[in-house]
Amino acid sequence: MEKKTPNQIIINHDIMRYKKNKWAQVLAILGLVFNCLYFMLLYAYTDEHFRTITIGFSVILTLIVLLTVFLSSENVKNYNKTYCIVLFVVAAFQILRIFGYPLYGLNHKILTAGYFGFYPTPDQSWVEFIILLVYLLASAACLIGAGVIGIIQSVRLQKHIKKVESGEVDITAVVKAMEAEDEANAVAAKTAAEEALKETEEKITASGNGEV
Repeated sequence: MEKKTPNQIIINHDIMRYKKNKWAQVLAILGLVFNCLYFMLLYAYTDEHFRTITIGFSVILTLIVLLTVFLSSENVKNYNKTYCIVLFVVAAFQILRIFGYPLYGLNHKILTAGYFGFYPTPDQSWVEFIILLVYLLASAACLIGAGVIGIIQSVRLQKHIKKVESGEVDITAVVKAMEAEDEANAVAAKTAAEEALKETEEKITASGNGEV
C-alpha cells in the first residue's frame, strides 16, 4: 500500500467535512439486524415463563434498543461522539441480556421453539442458547465497532477543523502544493519515459550495426 503524503492526509481529512461516516453507520445497522434476529427467536418461545408481565417489559426494552440504535446510527454518520457512547451502553446491555431469558431457558431446558426446521428436545436447549448467544454477542460487537470508528473519525475531523479555523492549515495552499507535486511528478515521469525510449533506440541501433 502506497504511503500517503502529509498533503494527501490533510485533503482526506478535509473530505470528511462533506462525506458521511458510512462504516460506523453500517456497523450500527448491522448490530440492529442481529438484535432483530435475537428477539424474533426469543419471542417464539411459548413456555409460561415467557408469557408473564416480565416479557412485556422485555418487549418495551427491545423497542427502546431498536429506536436508540437507529437514532445513534444516524448521528454517528454525522460524526457525533455522544451517540458513540450511547452505542457502547447499548452494547453492554446486549451482553447483560445473555444472563436473562437465554440463560434461564438453558438452565430450565425450555429453548425448544425450533429453528430452520430443527426442533430441539429439552436436552438440546443448548443449541438455541448458542444461537441467541451469537446474536447478542454479534450485535454488541457491531455496536462497539461502530462506536470506536465513530469516535476515531470524529476526533480526526474535529482536530482538522480546529487547524483550519486557526489558520494552521490552509486548504487552498495545500491544494496548490499538491498540484505542483503532480506537475513535477508528471514531468519526471515524462523525462524517465523519454530516456528509456532513447536508451531502447540506442540498443536497437547498436544491435543493427552488429555491436554487442
